[in-house]
Amino acid sequence: MQNDRTLKILGAAEAYSLVELVIVLLCATVLTSAAVPNIAHLQSEWTLWGGARMLEASMQWGRMHAISANTSVLFAVDSGRQTFYWVDPASGEPYAGSHQRLPASLRIVSFPRRPLRFYPHGNAAPAGTFTIQGGTGSYSVVVSPGGRIRVQKN
Repeated sequence: MQNDRTLKILGAAEAYSLVELVIVLLCATVLTSAAVPNIAHLQSEWTLWGGARMLEASMQWGRMHAISANTSVLFAVDSGRQTFYWVDPASGEPYAGSHQRLPASLRIVSFPRRPLRFYPHGNAAPAGTFTIQGGTGSYSVVVSPGGRIRVQKN
């Protein structure tokens, strides 16, 4: 009894047993192994969403450029369907700095046969849908004849 009292006075604390520590580590390992596939799926989903937003932002830039410069601009997709850019319709030259490349896991799987053109009033022809596909699904960037651009999950 004197011994227990001395330990309490000196501030000695109770310790965890080896079995308790092993159980805690086992639980942490199980939880981590369950979370890792979900994190990889989430990263793939965010990459796809980011690619769709990149395409939308580029189209918004093209529309605003056509309005502010009072000229028309053409949107082009390369043959690998991973790079897109804006072209001056008069000269056929791409605009400097307009080349955008999607992440390696994404592709533009469908788009209108004729190149999209924005006119000085902000309208677009041909109106159409650009679909980006990745490992977790696809998004569509839809351009209306009036030039409205929206993104939707497929």
